[in-house]
Amino acid sequence: MKQLTFKEIETIPAPPGDTLYYDDLAEKFSRHVHDRVNRISHEDDAGNTYFAAYSEGQGNEMVTWGPIAVGEKFRLSEHWRENANALEKFFHPGAKVYTNTHGQTKTEYWYLLYVHTLAGTVYRSYFEKDARYLNHMLTAAYSLRTMAQGIKYDFNDQGYDFNIAKPWTNKDVFRQPDSIGGYAYNMLFAGIHGGDDSLIAEAVKAIKLYENFEKNPWYEIPNGSTAFYAAAWLKAKGYKLSIEKILGFVLDPKEGPLHTGKWNGEPVDGLMMGWRGDDRESAMSSAYSMETLMPLPFVIPAVKYAPETAKSVAWYALNAVMNFKLFFAEGLNGKIHETRADLSNAVPYERLEIKRDGHSPVACGDFMGHRSVYGGAYMAWIAAIMRRTGVKNMPAWDISITDWLDKSKAPEPMFMLYNETGEEAEASFAPCNLWKEKRPDLYQSDVLTGNILNHITNEQINEIRDGKVRIKVPPRSVLIVKLTP
Repeated sequence: MKQLTFKEIETIPAPPGDTLYYDDLAEKFSRHVHDRVNRISHEDDAGNTYFAAYSEGQGNEMVTWGPIAVGEKFRLSEHWRENANALEKFFHPGAKVYTNTHGQTKTEYWYLLYVHTLAGTVYRSYFEKDARYLNHMLTAAYSLRTMAQGIKYDFNDQGYDFNIAKPWTNKDVFRQPDSIGGYAYNMLFAGIHGGDDSLIAEAVKAIKLYENFEKNPWYEIPNGSTAFYAAAWLKAKGYKLSIEKILGFVLDPKEGPLHTGKWNGEPVDGLMMGWRGDDRESAMSSAYSMETLMPLPFVIPAVKYAPETAKSVAWYALNAVMNFKLFFAEGLNGKIHETRADLSNAVPYERLEIKRDGHSPVACGDFMGHRSVYGGAYMAWIAAIMRRTGVKNMPAWDISITDWLDKSKAPEPMFMLYNETGEEAEASFAPCNLWKEKRPDLYQSDVLTGNILNHITNEQINEIRDGKVRIKVPPRSVLIVKLTP
């Protein structure tokens, strides 16, 4: 299949150094944030565990709790299902939507929509067979639809106040028009899992409005990344959409969120800016840890539905996860300047600045704290989707494990491998352990068995041996494979 090309991605050089994998990072992070001594995890009056957004912070927010809850599912942590019941606490019975903090009714659009996206991931991870949580999800979707229709699908404001059923804006720079993309995803998710075709039709209408933007409408990357995911799914169902344009909003270093190039010799390719900013110069002067890792578990499964994007997505993703080490103040030649070296390195910094106090670059914090718990939470997700192959710069990307739009009872494990070198590569990898729970028929006595099929042609191309996928990847090619019994 002919691959879409994005000049900004094609020209990114291979990242230097050994491939950075996330298994150990996720384990270290999980131990640290759950240890009550570190005062990051807390317990509310109902006995539910919640987490501060920063190592030195407070708060009880869905944008922190949600990714940790899903990450612990990927890690198959014991007893986490009991903690996941806290999802219900984020549902506002009056506004009939999920909220970032308990009782909140006035919220920015990107928070509102991403909170519902996260609620969906927790639902898929723990409560798919629970009618109560399904009802909450559908109720919230209908409330969002009422809101969107009330504002005539114009999200060019800062947020919405459910108490008065009106949008609000404090300052023009905070307007968030790209939220129509995040809205499209949430309509699609609820329509698929709630069995309501009218919500899918709503998603189609919204994603076409998003596609119609002449200039990149980017405000915050959650909207753009979930919009691409929704568009890819809809395209696979026969809807006419410009996948190249919609993914281009994500992989855009000129008007969008993507960083490319170097800061004082340190590669920042694949890192993401935080938000649009007061001006383009201020937006480009920093990168954020949450915004860098968060898109990957949504953009990567989109490849399953839009395989023509595989090469560009794989190369972007590799650089993003490799250069993320800067958020741990780890540069090519040792430590870069950091603002709170006294805080545990189990949690990454919130932000990178291109220059501060005569240093470049600098690992630092933002308004509320320095080390970002809600950014580090995605490391467990990355550990699940990025599998070691024994080949430098060629992980096997699991494009099914975070496919939240797949409703099938027996999802197929699927992997993307991109060999950018001129030599054939022999890869060997094992899926994350969660597949043993999802597809026990692929295992015998806890050992992976079965066959490997080419996702595009459905031809058998190899067998699984010794409990691992062993496969040859041709030079300068991308391969998408699926595992079958």
